[in-house]
Amino acid sequence: MLYPQGTLRNSASTNRKEIIINGIIDDIGSIMNTYIKPKYQQRASKQLYQDLATRSFPGVVFYVTAWAALILPQYSYFFATPRIYTTLTLTAIITFASLIRLLSIFAYRARCKKSNTGCEGKFLLIGATVSSTAWGFCSAYLLLTPAFQGIATQLMICTIGICAGGLASLAPSQRFLVFFLAPMLVPSTVALALLDHPFSNSQAALSTLLFFGMLGISNIQRKEYFNALNSQYQLEEKSALLAELSTLDPLTGLKNKRHFEEKLNDEFHRAIRDSKPISLILIDLDHFKQVNDIYGHLIGDECLKEMSRTLTTKFNRSMDTLARVGGEEFAVLLPTLPHDQAMILADKLRRQIENISIRYGDETISITASLGVATLYPTGDNNTHELFHRADVALYEAKRQGRNRVACAPILDLAVKRAEKKRA
Repeated sequence: MLYPQGTLRNSASTNRKEIIINGIIDDIGSIMNTYIKPKYQQRASKQLYQDLATRSFPGVVFYVTAWAALILPQYSYFFATPRIYTTLTLTAIITFASLIRLLSIFAYRARCKKSNTGCEGKFLLIGATVSSTAWGFCSAYLLLTPAFQGIATQLMICTIGICAGGLASLAPSQRFLVFFLAPMLVPSTVALALLDHPFSNSQAALSTLLFFGMLGISNIQRKEYFNALNSQYQLEEKSALLAELSTLDPLTGLKNKRHFEEKLNDEFHRAIRDSKPISLILIDLDHFKQVNDIYGHLIGDECLKEMSRTLTTKFNRSMDTLARVGGEEFAVLLPTLPHDQAMILADKLRRQIENISIRYGDETISITASLGVATLYPTGDNNTHELFHRADVALYEAKRQGRNRVACAPILDLAVKRAEKKRA
């Protein structure tokens, strides 16, 4: 379809206006895309509004204090008979606007506590806009009232001071800053123009310069704020990665012995609190030293990697802990799992290990493993060393019986039966 040339120009002009307006009204998305990596943007957006809420508290105090500093030193002037009712009315408006802003902060925080989503800061924006609008129209009313004509200079000093405070508090969001500065500056500028004040043109020029100058300064502060957030998130991510790497065995990617011992202690005490069983499977590769001696350590390492892959595919509960606790020894910690199920899983694992085969030239290398299983319904009289010792005794029994089998120590069977009978 063909459009008249004028229509295309009008459409392009409208689109440019919409882009400019949207950039001012909803600046968060574009700023996030510029300074924050996509994976951090949701977190940064939430952090932004939390920081704006925290920064708004001093603003509320300064807002009321500025009004008090304007009228109280000249008490006799403002509370004289011709001006007292106007002064009291405007003071009530300023106080009410401060309360609205304060309530908007609490409303935002209460909503965020109930839900992690939906905390876009609308309450905060409403509070900031109401307080600045109240000040702007109170200032305009004072300027338009003949009884208050002599306070224009003091009033503008207060207004500029509050604008500077708003810049310091709201700089991270251009949208918040625009909705705060415009209602603050425009009414008093219009009031001076309506009065045909000799310096109304200068006032309009200075207000415009102040508005756009503060927006320009806020861009610098905003960039620094989001760059700092981005750096903070990257540092936290790298710290978490280093912490995670410190828990891993570098060869197999399973958890290392130190982490396993910490997890065993945590899960053991959880089992005591919840009155749940906790099972442990110790696995030792049979004749692994011969594999290293005959085929070399590279093939031995490949056997260990295949073993870790087998464990990972077999045990996939999030609460399970798979660890390499020795050269060719592995451990599987199974919270809440009773003894009979642990024995079944251990035997399935043994048969799956039998199927591992590694090519070495024309040869195929197969491995087997011996497994020891221990289960406890722990109480305050037990400890983690007892569980590990029982599993180790069971592992030794499996080796003594000829290897490539699953065993549990006789003393363990009796303990489990007593515990299961007691629970029944």
